[in-house]
Amino acid sequence: MMILDKYIFKQVLTATILGIIIFIIVWISPEILFRIIKQTIYGEITYDVAIKLFFLEIPEILGKAIPVGLMLGSLIVFNRLSIDSELTIIRSIGVSFKRLMLPIILLGVMGTAVCYITYDTLIPYSNTIKNKIKKRINQDNFVYVDKTKQGKPKQILIVGKYDGKDIENIRLISFSDSQENGKDKPLVKNITLANTAIYTQQKWILKDGIEYKIAPDGVYQRAVSFNSKNIFEGDLAKKSYDLLNFSSQKTSQMTISSLKDYLYLLKELKINEEARYIKNKYYQRYAQALGCILFALCGVILGFSKPREKKFLGLIVGVLVIFLYYITVPFLEMLAQKGIAPPLVTAWVPNFIVLATLLIFIKQKNI
Repeated sequence: MMILDKYIFKQVLTATILGIIIFIIVWISPEILFRIIKQTIYGEITYDVAIKLFFLEIPEILGKAIPVGLMLGSLIVFNRLSIDSELTIIRSIGVSFKRLMLPIILLGVMGTAVCYITYDTLIPYSNTIKNKIKKRINQDNFVYVDKTKQGKPKQILIVGKYDGKDIENIRLISFSDSQENGKDKPLVKNITLANTAIYTQQKWILKDGIEYKIAPDGVYQRAVSFNSKNIFEGDLAKKSYDLLNFSSQKTSQMTISSLKDYLYLLKELKINEEARYIKNKYYQRYAQALGCILFALCGVILGFSKPREKKFLGLIVGVLVIFLYYITVPFLEMLAQKGIAPPLVTAWVPNFIVLATLLIFIKQKNI
């Protein structure tokens, strides 16, 4: 049995690697490669930068390519074994179909580990370096609302430009405790504008700015220039700065640990919609990694064919499953963000699609 396991493992592994390479080439060629070539031709980037950008695009595609490669690899190998009647011979000597799946499960577990590392390490690293090369500002007009215990706005901080280091174009709107004509509508007390800001020792310090004083009737009173002005201090300063840092990154730049910290901060600040979205992304990392096992097993079942069965049926269904898996992800993310469905459910629904296909074909093929 060890010889048979090694034979199947080697065949599926080879086909999987080939499938991953083909998937990466097909995915990267139409748009990404054309964009890099275009930027190089027009002199926007140098040749060495173009090569770096090309290879930095691969990890994000690899995360999708691993489960797809496992499905296609196991499907192709078991389809060939079925056509060549090798599966019939193997089963006739007493080897059950479930026993044949053991090397595939092992390969799926290996794929899960590689996929997890890809999503948690390679993709965040490559996207961070890629954005630095492009000198792309990740977050424009960051807004932080400091509220009272009653949930009313106390101060609104707006950051116009942040590149992960320099904080520029700051606006701070402060509200008074009084209300307009007894209505539940806060009045603007002053508006502060500053060119830059720094965060140090749990303090926000505005530099080179001007503060506009507003009268209770909404009429402008006077403007006061300043070289340096403290606004947030202590826990408030730390939370707002941490939120600025997290929100300036894409989720693809965050590790699982960072996503968890960001989620905790959002819950603490009661930013519920963004918290639901990040929670979905957090669960998604585990779901996509563990999906490798389901994809590999699904490929085995779809590759197994009986006499006179349509030979390309398994491949067609496999491509359809892959398409449904990735086309539903953005839609499910939106449902989670809007609170229509729990993030834990939306993160795992694509895997349920693969599992449902697996169970349906097991029953149909009577394996």
